[in-house]
Amino acid sequence: MSVDTDRPAVPDASSAASSPTPGEPRLAKTLGVRQGVVIALANMSPTVSIGLGLGLIGMEVGTSLPATFLIACLPILGIAVGYARLSARDPNAGTTYMWVRRALGPWFGFMVGWIGVASSILFLAYGTQLAGQFTLGVAAELGADIDPLNSMKLATAIGVAWAALITYTAVRGVEMAARVQAILFGFAAVVVIVVCVAAFGGWGDAAPVSDFSAGWFNPFGFDDTTMLATGVLLAAYNFWGWETAFSISEENVDRRVAGKAGLLSIVLAAGLFVFAAVAFQRALSREEFAEYGANALPYLTDKMFGGQGALIAYIAMLLSTVACLQSSVIGGARLTMAMGRNGVLGKSWARLHPVHRTPSVSTYRTVAISLVLAVAGTALGKLTDVIMATVTAVGILVSFGYGITGVACVMIFRRELFDSVRNFVTLALLPGVAGLALLLLGGYMVHSNWTASDTLAFDAENGRFLVVVPLTIIALGVPIAAWNRYVRKPAYFSLPKSVDPDTAAATAEPGSPAPHPEHSEHSEHPEHPEHSEPHPAP
Repeated sequence: MSVDTDRPAVPDASSAASSPTPGEPRLAKTLGVRQGVVIALANMSPTVSIGLGLGLIGMEVGTSLPATFLIACLPILGIAVGYARLSARDPNAGTTYMWVRRALGPWFGFMVGWIGVASSILFLAYGTQLAGQFTLGVAAELGADIDPLNSMKLATAIGVAWAALITYTAVRGVEMAARVQAILFGFAAVVVIVVCVAAFGGWGDAAPVSDFSAGWFNPFGFDDTTMLATGVLLAAYNFWGWETAFSISEENVDRRVAGKAGLLSIVLAAGLFVFAAVAFQRALSREEFAEYGANALPYLTDKMFGGQGALIAYIAMLLSTVACLQSSVIGGARLTMAMGRNGVLGKSWARLHPVHRTPSVSTYRTVAISLVLAVAGTALGKLTDVIMATVTAVGILVSFGYGITGVACVMIFRRELFDSVRNFVTLALLPGVAGLALLLLGGYMVHSNWTASDTLAFDAENGRFLVVVPLTIIALGVPIAAWNRYVRKPAYFSLPKSVDPDTAAATAEPGSPAPHPEHSEHSEHPEHPEHSEPHPAP
């Protein structure tokens, strides 16, 4: 008889469901699949990726651009299946930070959490400046005498204003933030789809330069394995951000909402990427790909429609960037809230807004730190290179996090893998193979970046610098973890790895022994799932 591992475990001191301290307010449970899809798509920001990255990938893979995205989405979907099963069992704002702890122990779990926090903060610092640059780009298209690329201080100041507005809506509630994101991302998506439809159909002022070919989808059509690996590597990280659907799992109305939203958002983004890739190849020559690269969407829009086409493209990318920043703030704040909830960060990080029941303190602090870095980067110059290098090479960090989560999924459900074919496929085969593939892709990225430069230079375009920065971020997590383990001494590090420190701290009496780990494992096999979901606090 198969075991339905999507059923929640009976809550006790060792259950995986993260809980606030008794008496504290819980996160408001108001979100459904639609809001989860919007938040995940906004964080992935496929319209910005199409505007900035599609041309660059096209430079590498030529006419295999559609096939590149089809191949790249496969390991992402495999990992997302693992996330869906883990979230259905343990809906937790800390996501991998808590799941990896249960599977591989607190040191691995903390490192995954640390990487997530560092990546989120550095991306917000970069995204703030990017929002400012797109705002200036819109102004320049309207006739203002300004160069967005050479006005970093002004762009940062404008980005700070955007960040203040984003923070306000994030604290007011995720449901409100999702409505805002639906408008911003929806407009951007419509613009991109219209442009791509026009490019594919040969409408506007320019005729297609290439005939459609089924060979564009051929996974064996790459010139060599290096082209294949490079293209897939770059394309895979355009999906980064879908996991935000799981960061808000404690605010969902049902345990399975996060899994449905995460998987659906990846499928929708993949469809948009593939369609845009086909349209780009219909309308742009290889020489145009090489010349315009990161500006392919504004160039294509202007080429198709002339006049104010580039203006519309810049507006679309600006709105999509703002939606992406808002979604990133939401995900990052919930991770730091989870880390504060069990003492890895100060307990105040877990404090909720008294009215809106959102992690307001974590939101304010996460945004504040990122803005300090963004502003300091404009003054110090070199810091901007560090931020840019981190964002450019974020694939190394993402690969580590995704790959470890795939291993964690197999370990957590190891006793149930052979209970049914469905379990084996969704708990072992898909997340395990996908995790291994992404770890290998991350290793290839380290190798390719390192060998791309002969020397190490403090430059965001230096390949070795692109390796040193993310690896340094990983290395910095080790002494921070040691300080937590031996000085701060939170329950997260002291309890057996299969016990959740949040719930243990919330339910155990002072001085009582930690729950036995075997009891924790037993709780993963529910007998009465209908009683497993505690009533939300009024």
